[in-house]
Amino acid sequence: MQQVIKASFSNIDPDEYLAKYFDDTKPFERKLRLYYGDGKLVGYCLLTFTKEPKVTVIRASAAFLPEYRKGGNTFAFSIKHSVFCWLKRPWRKHFYADTMLSPAMYRAIASKTATIWPHFAHQAPAGIFEQFNSGGEMSGANSLRCLVPVNRTSNYSQQELETLKNSDKAEIKYYCQVNPEFAKGTALFVIIPINLVQVLKTLWKNLLN
Repeated sequence: MQQVIKASFSNIDPDEYLAKYFDDTKPFERKLRLYYGDGKLVGYCLLTFTKEPKVTVIRASAAFLPEYRKGGNTFAFSIKHSVFCWLKRPWRKHFYADTMLSPAMYRAIASKTATIWPHFAHQAPAGIFEQFNSGGEMSGANSLRCLVPVNRTSNYSQQELETLKNSDKAEIKYYCQVNPEFAKGTALFVIIPINLVQVLKTLWKNLLN
């Protein structure tokens, strides 16, 4: 798994990165999926579930070898287990709330999810980024506290960076406007509510597509 992380990120100690997500004692549950290709490990997605005051927070760690990066790799796995967690405790508020360092990953999730913040078409509830990302930085593009310096960068080639920055895909354009320093170690903090309305609207959105 360390080799996958090394291939995915720069400026990172794989052991420290893994310890942050795998050894943290706060989560009450973890879900891990390993992805294989050509007989070798090519990626993983880890979800952690943590109880905080009056809310359950879902976080994620994912990495893939560059040649196996696909936008939808983790969506079905992540949404399934997030919904399962909510179904066990539907009286509690549940939110996915974590960083996304990749514009492509943001697009993969935002294009399939009914409601996600920040988003050009969805107004975030007042104060929600202060609640989940109080130590983060403000974005000048949307005036939300939705940026986080993470001291690591995705291992994009210069050509890939140019493609992302010049993309005409709405979600990628928005990501790059809100977080123009993503290639220098700043991540976008993303919040996704997990509730009945979200489930129904997300199912409908994906059926239409």
